[in-house]
Amino acid sequence: MRRTLLPALVGALLLGAVPQAALAREPAPVASHPLESSDRAVIAHRDGIVRALELRPGIAVADVGAGTGAFMEPIARAVGPTGRYLAVDVDPEMVAILAARARRLGLPQVRVVHSRRHDVRLAPASVDLVVVIDTYHHFDPVAPMNRSLFRALKPGGRLVVVDFDRRPDSPEWVKDHVRADRATFVREIEAAGFRHEADLKVPGLHGHFIARFLRP
Repeated sequence: MRRTLLPALVGALLLGAVPQAALAREPAPVASHPLESSDRAVIAHRDGIVRALELRPGIAVADVGAGTGAFMEPIARAVGPTGRYLAVDVDPEMVAILAARARRLGLPQVRVVHSRRHDVRLAPASVDLVVVIDTYHHFDPVAPMNRSLFRALKPGGRLVVVDFDRRPDSPEWVKDHVRADRATFVREIEAAGFRHEADLKVPGLHGHFIARFLRP
């Protein structure tokens, strides 16, 4: 999509409606995008991660840092037409890709949201589940973003973070790329008011942790 279309498109997305004219020029297919590569552990184990989320029809799910929308279809179909899937990203180019993907899928439960680095820009108490997949380590600033996630969740809602498990024996590229370890991430999230509930397991998914938190 031409960059000149992005401002109008992003504004429309925030209103929950995307004019067809704004999507006339779609981004190139994303199948070959690095974020879609099966070399990524979260893509290779996408089905297992989705099962671990324990989705059910009718709930509202926000996918924060949705990127190219690799998890859009399985989550949206799991929540069904009575649910909502909110694809959230801070990058305008990703927002455009997400909007085009949503249009191609034609699922009425999908909405695309352009977030800010400090604010997820979701209505207070509007979602049942927030998922953050391979994105939490990019949060900066951390504290206000976590507070915005807390506000967006309904009381009793849950946050699931899937991210790299940075350990002393991790590959050097993980140490260079991921700013902290799991314990640090858990403390940051708990500081926003969340309660750590459980660590989830996906068979075969190594080098990552999956932590689930409750919004009291």
